[in-house]
Amino acid sequence: MILNEAALISAGVQAGLFDRETVNRLRSQARISRQPLLSALSVELGLPITALYMALAQVNELPYARLDSWQLDAAAARLPATLLKRHPMVPLRTPEGKLYLAVSDPADQLGIETARRIFGANTPLAVVEPDAIAPLIARFAPGEARDTAAEEPVALFERLVRETLLRRASDIHIESVKDGVRVRLRIDGRLQAWGSLLPSSLGEGMISRVKVLAGMDIAESRATQDGGLSYPLGEGVDPVEMRCASAPVKFGERLTLRVMKSDPGRQTLDALGMPGFMVSRVREALSHPHGIVLVTGPTGSGKSTTLYAVLRELDANALNILTAEDPVEQVIAGISQVQVNSKVGFADALRSFLRHDPDIILVGEIRDFDTADVALKAAATGHMVLSTLHTNTSVGAITRLADIGCERFLIGATLHGVIAQRLVRMLCPHCRKERAASPEERLLLGCGDGDGDGNGAQDCLIHEPAGCPRCLGSGYRGRVGLFEALWLDADLTEHIANGAGERELSRAAGNFWRLRDDARDKVLRGVTSLAEVRPFLNLAS
Repeated sequence: MILNEAALISAGVQAGLFDRETVNRLRSQARISRQPLLSALSVELGLPITALYMALAQVNELPYARLDSWQLDAAAARLPATLLKRHPMVPLRTPEGKLYLAVSDPADQLGIETARRIFGANTPLAVVEPDAIAPLIARFAPGEARDTAAEEPVALFERLVRETLLRRASDIHIESVKDGVRVRLRIDGRLQAWGSLLPSSLGEGMISRVKVLAGMDIAESRATQDGGLSYPLGEGVDPVEMRCASAPVKFGERLTLRVMKSDPGRQTLDALGMPGFMVSRVREALSHPHGIVLVTGPTGSGKSTTLYAVLRELDANALNILTAEDPVEQVIAGISQVQVNSKVGFADALRSFLRHDPDIILVGEIRDFDTADVALKAAATGHMVLSTLHTNTSVGAITRLADIGCERFLIGATLHGVIAQRLVRMLCPHCRKERAASPEERLLLGCGDGDGDGNGAQDCLIHEPAGCPRCLGSGYRGRVGLFEALWLDADLTEHIANGAGERELSRAAGNFWRLRDDARDKVLRGVTSLAEVRPFLNLAS
């Protein structure tokens, strides 16, 4: 049978996801709003229902079935349809070949005993969410699908959107593959499977549903399309804005949906993970009436998020702030935001901005000489300019501007500073495990070798991921930035004007805060793991 609400809540309390006081408080609210208590708990705590089933597995000392790697066993067809109707369960094999009976209620003795007569009396149990195994059951017992065929794609997509928000995913990938349709979510920068492989009919129905909502042509499946949708989730909840792109693939179509998040409360300079002294220096740079500040890093390193956080530091009522973006990802009140397109490029928008009496100009990205030239000249003529550049280091931004044709004296005269950044996953604070660093790790982290120098193993503690229901077993929850900041002074400006290369500029800059310094600091404070930052510890910058 499907587990009842009380048993799941009890498991959540025992696993420490919430306490009885929270449950009692939300019970009355759920009754007033006429929604299930589990839904109220899920929204209040930002946890998907999956977390409660993981808690159930934890308190029963059972594994949670990983549908992204565990495979449906061929013997599933031997389960009677009458059994599946009241006791949803499936036999699954791990990558090592071990057979488990995956059930949603480990206390369902009747269903378990019946299934064990088929698979063996000692078949071990695993816990799984019933919604996750419904597509698996539909493969070998299609008559037992819980929803009608007409309603399935609609209900499935709504559940997917809700799960996307609760899991803090940035992208949804819906891909037609040989045996069905695969759904994956990008969470904290990593792709994770969402449930099991969907039957082709159900998955294709959901793809058509999304294309209709996004204003795409559902009859066209052999060409790429772009669209967007605003998905309502009920009263009192803002619609979810998503960009959508489709592409034809070998076995059908694939869709990628980018969730356009807007959470001003969290996206502030103080919440990015930037060291306090660096935040103060950024605020100081913003107080200048003119000049340019660049944020650099590869695609997906959080540059736009940093720039939006900087914009929120500014008084939009007292300043005229104009932005040119591709695309406009977040709408900020009081700021004029221009969407760059084929008719209006970054350089065109910048030239126009100079006729609108701006105080602050944001350029989404410097891609070419024209944009860089106009940006630097705007910074030289009394405007504060903010922009991004694709370079790996802060010093590299200076040589990059010179390489695309900008005059070195202009770079040195207008550039206030460059912030380089990356994103790494944060350890889940509820399950991270502390241990002493090894000699090689202590060397990497600058803790000494532990031979009586006061910085021994006992003084160099690091943390590793473990996995719990709160982080859905990944050991990580959320991401944080690694930052380095290069601020120009008279000496560095002179080196730039004299044509110094990257190494010379780096030496002239002296002992500034680098990516590797921030990486070490965040590992030693237990913010992230050594495995996450290891690529940055040996950077030459």
